[in-house]
Amino acid sequence: MRVPPPAFLLSVTRALRGVVQGYLLACFLPALHRTGWTSLELGTALSGGLLADFLLTTAVGPLSDRLSPRRLLLGGEILCATAPLPFLFHPAPLTLSFAIFLAGAGQRSNGSPGPWAPAEQLLLARSSTPDRPFFRFGSTMAWGLAGMSIGAVLSFGTSLSPTTGLAFGMAGLAAISLVNLVLLKALPREGEGRGFPFGSGPYREAPLSVGREERIRLSLLIVSNVLGGLSLGLVDPVIAYWFFLRFQADAGRTALLLAAAFLAAALLSFVLSRARRDHDMPGTVLVISAGAFVAGLLLPFSSSMLVAAVLYAVRLAGLKAPGGIRQALALRLVHPGRGGLASGLHLSSLQGAQIAGPVLAGALWYSRKTNDPLIIGAILSGLSLLVFVVLYRRAGVRGEEGATETPKEAGEKGAGEEAV
Repeated sequence: MRVPPPAFLLSVTRALRGVVQGYLLACFLPALHRTGWTSLELGTALSGGLLADFLLTTAVGPLSDRLSPRRLLLGGEILCATAPLPFLFHPAPLTLSFAIFLAGAGQRSNGSPGPWAPAEQLLLARSSTPDRPFFRFGSTMAWGLAGMSIGAVLSFGTSLSPTTGLAFGMAGLAAISLVNLVLLKALPREGEGRGFPFGSGPYREAPLSVGREERIRLSLLIVSNVLGGLSLGLVDPVIAYWFFLRFQADAGRTALLLAAAFLAAALLSFVLSRARRDHDMPGTVLVISAGAFVAGLLLPFSSSMLVAAVLYAVRLAGLKAPGGIRQALALRLVHPGRGGLASGLHLSSLQGAQIAGPVLAGALWYSRKTNDPLIIGAILSGLSLLVFVVLYRRAGVRGEEGATETPKEAGEKGAGEEAV
């Protein structure tokens, strides 16, 4: 039997994860609120889960350069399949914490495998071609966002019973992780160790020490992601609760508007993945991110729920749709032998900054400052965008094989060796 291509299998697993993640994003916090949790307790729980993801990501990133990315992904699915089980047998805050901290319940999005994403990104990079380095990343992101749209629609009826809604979410986490385990086992074993990102060719060992230019690029990447991650943490994991506080929206209405927003993001991501002029991608991402910044700045001042829904859809699409391309760009900032390191730093810096977001939003809401988290989030996203501009102007990343290097770096390479 013919085994599907690795990129297709990874896209399907993203879509399946997206379904349960979209379901939980729409109903998780409203359900906990109805069971008696305060806004501060809700924010603290999500921040704890983000902290767990951050700590795991910092370990998985470098390990992906040395161990089999396939095996790391399999290990992640096993953990996600078992963590929600205690809650199904004995619903309680303690058992729910296992699902939050170990399976990312209520806070992961885009169909992401959470802390195991660096391994996934390396596998995607190795399946990409030099002439279209961003296609696999954008296409896989689109699948995950489409899954989230479906999941948000499925949460429409959970307003009847919050406990039942949470139980469905935990069962979905376990079931989809088991399905993904089967799909990921079909990934080819050959060449599953080290490889050459963005095209075929012999693997080149990375120098032992990170060069000065690479350190500067990675530092700028981290600064941009810290600002952007805190912005995301203040808004996205808790947006369903904001609609409840601001417009007294029930879970059904919120689920439908979130579904529409994720569908818009999925369509935009798919369009970006089909773009032929890959060398224009950094500039395209910049323009789209600028539109998301403007929409996010206007969102807290919305006059009606419909206006807020449209603005949030524009913001979400502008931030989430280029996410796969930004992941691909992060890999191109360093030597191919340090792809796992770059991916780990990219994802962990985003996650690490998000940790403080939900608890800060919860504290502000507890003080009756409903719109403050969104206003602060919009300002931080603008600052992140400025650093993003500096980073990719300095790195000179383009869609051709490798990124532009400084004359000094190019001179230090051997004759005939391509720039990273």
